[in-house]
Amino acid sequence: MDALPDIFSLINDVLQAIIVIFGSAVVLYNLGRSLRIPVMRAFCALISFVVLVYLAELLVSRTIVSDTAQAWLEMQWVNIALVPAGLYHLSETLLALTRATLTPRRRWVWLTYGSSLVIGGIILFSDLIAGQILPQAGVPSLETGPLFPLFALYFWLITAVSIYNVWRARQRAMTTTTRQRLTTTLLALLAAPLAVFPYLALSGSQIQEVPLLLWLVLIAGNIVVSIMFALLTTHLIYFGAASPDRVVRVRLYKYMARVPLAGSIVLLVFVLVSRGSPILGLETETALGFTLVVTVMLVEWAIHAYKRPLERIFQLDNDPDVRRIQQLSDRVLTTSDLQQFLEIVLATACETLRTPTAFVAAITEQGPKLEAVVGPLAEADKILQDANWQDLSVSTDNGQLQPDLEIIGEFVVWHDFWIRPLYNDSHELVLGIFGMQARSAVPDFNEVELIILDRLLEQTADALADRILQQEVFAAVEGLLPEITALQERRSQASFGGLPVLTEAEQEALIDDPDEFKNMVRDALSHYWGGPKLTDSPLLGLQVVQRALEEHDNNPTNALRAILGQAIALQKPEGERSMTTAEWILYNILEMKFVQGKRVRDVARRLAMSESDLYRKQRVAIENVARTIATLEQAIREEDDEDEAEP
Repeated sequence: MDALPDIFSLINDVLQAIIVIFGSAVVLYNLGRSLRIPVMRAFCALISFVVLVYLAELLVSRTIVSDTAQAWLEMQWVNIALVPAGLYHLSETLLALTRATLTPRRRWVWLTYGSSLVIGGIILFSDLIAGQILPQAGVPSLETGPLFPLFALYFWLITAVSIYNVWRARQRAMTTTTRQRLTTTLLALLAAPLAVFPYLALSGSQIQEVPLLLWLVLIAGNIVVSIMFALLTTHLIYFGAASPDRVVRVRLYKYMARVPLAGSIVLLVFVLVSRGSPILGLETETALGFTLVVTVMLVEWAIHAYKRPLERIFQLDNDPDVRRIQQLSDRVLTTSDLQQFLEIVLATACETLRTPTAFVAAITEQGPKLEAVVGPLAEADKILQDANWQDLSVSTDNGQLQPDLEIIGEFVVWHDFWIRPLYNDSHELVLGIFGMQARSAVPDFNEVELIILDRLLEQTADALADRILQQEVFAAVEGLLPEITALQERRSQASFGGLPVLTEAEQEALIDDPDEFKNMVRDALSHYWGGPKLTDSPLLGLQVVQRALEEHDNNPTNALRAILGQAIALQKPEGERSMTTAEWILYNILEMKFVQGKRVRDVARRLAMSESDLYRKQRVAIENVARTIATLEQAIREEDDEDEAEP
């Protein structure tokens, strides 16, 4: 029983070290993405604060100077104060993905970070929140100060608001998959505050010996925290990623297997060997070096050897389409592969047909291209360019294609070379030419040599045809890549944003087309108080309308009507209203014709103008309203861009 506390302390330290290793690896993995993806930026901040809390707790138990332990614990408490700010930051970015906020919320993020830093300053420079060290056995802590209850209230209040924000984001998620991920995220986010809150400080007294039950609670808590952080990582990694979920998942698991998992196994072996008995009579240092090298090699071998079974277990790259693409990637015929195969064919031809030189050239749009050659071939460019090899598919009555190019049997004799054209399956297209140095005045192959040559030519033609087909496939895929990339990005964003995201490109195009945009505004105004031109208007997808949804009970029609009314109100001149003065004419037309719903004849009579004059001025008024709405929309988009650029 006396050894149990030491064993439990060792297990707790190993678990804390594993959390630090995996947390640091997650931050490093997402470091580049955090510069351009707000969710990853907030996630990295939160994980960094938690990792520093665990790192400080891990190191403080190893310090031998009390002042150093005090400094580590104060750093730990500062990062504890920053955890709710990081949590709130993450919740706001998740909420912003759903376009639920009507106004920029980054000021609240900065406020929580500022408040946490103020609390951190109080911890560092006073004893109001955390005082001197309590040298508790195994788990030192700081005694609490008079303001600790206020700190605890702030900590859990911000945590509660953050959880509520994530719940709101979950409610607004557009797809079942995203909603499930946010549900798991909602539960896993509790790991951060539950893991780092200084519970032991609540005891307020020194503990000479940590009870076994407390060790079990600490170990179980660290295991739960590890699982919850793993779930949090595997679910948040998809947010903001333009790549398909499959690709994101595969990259993450491969990274985790090769970096933090391997590091954790090496750490475990290090601890066991360093604290165990001498192995095979070796000194501890020698045994450590040997076992660590062996461990690294075995871990890398296991990852390589069992890659496919692990991918099936974790359902990585398990889609039939993906497997076909992987097979294509494994079997793709590269230029190097083609040249290597053709060199083997040419070497076989030279050896069998007793000729010193043989070559294969492909016929391309740019002209003949030498693919492979065996033996000496002087002036290769002259050989390929001097004859019009593309015309070999055209038969002639006299057997003569062009000067210096003579057909003898199935061979074309050109100077001191025998040439055989390489055709496609339909024998309509020349894919290339197979040439060899003549061994006599005319081709004198025997029957066996001709059979061998025909087989070699068939394989060569098949290789060239496969390469052409492959290049066509690559060209088609390359042409699709921009559209596929745009579709994946829109798929990722639309899982939160729905209509605004799916119609964003269309709305940008509409604003760029003033005439079309003006027509839509006119149609919506004509059904201002109800009708299909308002309820089904493309203007419903504008961000300015989406921002107004919550103010109008999430009713898109009411939101659009409010924006139209706001744009009309902005046309109103200053001063007392007049029905006849020129500066009030446009506003009066808009207000009476659309808001009040009066007939054209009544409006014209009230404004003392003809109906034709009213229609002309109405067009100008509608253009002004359309221009105003476009300005409001552009302003909101600029605000969103600023929000994405800043935390």
